[in-house]
Amino acid sequence: MTHNFFGAAAASLVAAGFWVASLGVAQNSSASAPGDSGEVLYAKNCAVCHGAGARGGDRAPGLANSRGLRSQSEDQIAAVIRTGIPGRMPPFELPDSELKTLAAWVRSLNISAFDAKPDGDPSAGEQFFFGTGQCASCHMVAGRGKANGPDLSDTGRSLTLGELQHALDDPAGAAKIRSSSACPPWAWCPQNKWALVNVHLRNGSTLRGFARNQGKHDLQLQTLDGRLHLLEEREYDQVSREKASLMPPLKATAEERRALIAYLSRLGGAAGGPLTSEPDPISADAIQQVLNPKPGEWPTYNGILSGNRHSGLEQINVQNATRLQLQWSYSLPSSELQTTPVVSDGVMYVSAPDQVCALDSRAGREIWCYTRPSDTASPSGAQGVGAGGGSPNRGLALLGDRVFLTTSDAHLVCLNGLTGGVMWDVNMPDSPGRYSGRVAPLVVGDIVVAGHEGGDGPLRGFLAAYKATTGQLVWRFWTIPRPGEPASETWRGKALETGGGATWLTGSYDSETGSLYWAIGRPGMPFPAG
Repeated sequence: MTHNFFGAAAASLVAAGFWVASLGVAQNSSASAPGDSGEVLYAKNCAVCHGAGARGGDRAPGLANSRGLRSQSEDQIAAVIRTGIPGRMPPFELPDSELKTLAAWVRSLNISAFDAKPDGDPSAGEQFFFGTGQCASCHMVAGRGKANGPDLSDTGRSLTLGELQHALDDPAGAAKIRSSSACPPWAWCPQNKWALVNVHLRNGSTLRGFARNQGKHDLQLQTLDGRLHLLEEREYDQVSREKASLMPPLKATAEERRALIAYLSRLGGAAGGPLTSEPDPISADAIQQVLNPKPGEWPTYNGILSGNRHSGLEQINVQNATRLQLQWSYSLPSSELQTTPVVSDGVMYVSAPDQVCALDSRAGREIWCYTRPSDTASPSGAQGVGAGGGSPNRGLALLGDRVFLTTSDAHLVCLNGLTGGVMWDVNMPDSPGRYSGRVAPLVVGDIVVAGHEGGDGPLRGFLAAYKATTGQLVWRFWTIPRPGEPASETWRGKALETGGGATWLTGSYDSETGSLYWAIGRPGMPFPAG
């Protein structure tokens, strides 16, 4: 049983908030009685706009299964009810006990499946997912499975229990859920990046796959063999959407269904650390594409591993460079941009602090974006500047279907190139300290090498290499030796004690000699206290 369309609800839910079409709506249309339940209080105060059962009305969106409310606490919801939203929703003067009861009831409609903790055996559900259920033939969880459908690593946190059950039982119906806060309750405004379409090409052939994105004059199509086709209007003349989902309704026994729901509900994001199981090895072709890039490819920070940034393309030259014109633009939500885009197979990957976006390089249209959660913790105790906290990201590295980046809290993260899902996430420092990362990693064969910043303080600099498939540490080179280690005798006085030697600038690789070259920052300065 394939599950290609699972998660469509997560991809298309409205981020609803409280609002009303008119401030003239009567409040407290019927007096509340002491001890009224949250459901009764809702019916008396809110249903006139937000609809019966909080499913939405003609004046305001539904308050159930809302991503916008899912992230709010009971106190935050209560504050909105009490104070209202200027121009959108009037305040409601309810007694504290009723306000608390009503807020708790609204919150209960939006708790994630992860927080709901449904009954069932998650271990048996995992076996079903990767075994007889064949879910992993299309979906990936924490680097395991295939990328021919949405990544499900955070399904438990992104869906309510009801949404999860609906997606399993009626995948096609789940794909029709409204997906924009600007979409009125009576309309269908899908923004489904996994819509199944048939594309008739002007050469007479047909492609079938997922419309990952589409503009008026372009289409980003992922065919069922896992390949991206970046099409311009001149290449196709018709795009027709299939009404049915490629994923069939779940076929399982009651016990298997309960176990699968329990397993999916406990998926709260890829766990930190390297993978414990070995996936398929990196292909020789993928390694060659980095070692000897094809014309127009730029798979690494410097273009090629030798680091000279030379391109053999000749279409743009000194005679026509002055006639270049803007083709498209794309905005990243950060003012701290120091990135060099990387390109492979027509896809351009760009980065901002703790964010990566994959774009159609010809149209500039987004295929996917990954943003590192701001509350992600460093398991070893390393303290970064905070996810997205302003540490500029200088770029990425590519290898086959993998995208590598360093984060502001000194993690090395591997993303799937088709979905942007996290395949593995490792904390690079092996000791606490205010480490951070901005360096673009460097792929050498089937390993990925990365460094860090933070060497201005008393931190011991290092360079580390990891297996591209699993994130397991291969080696670590300390840029500052400890007393008694080789070359420590060249350090005079107390220089060793102040550390330093950060590795924040991407190195280069000589494939003929197998030598890796990496610039090292200065030793940390013994700044006086105060």
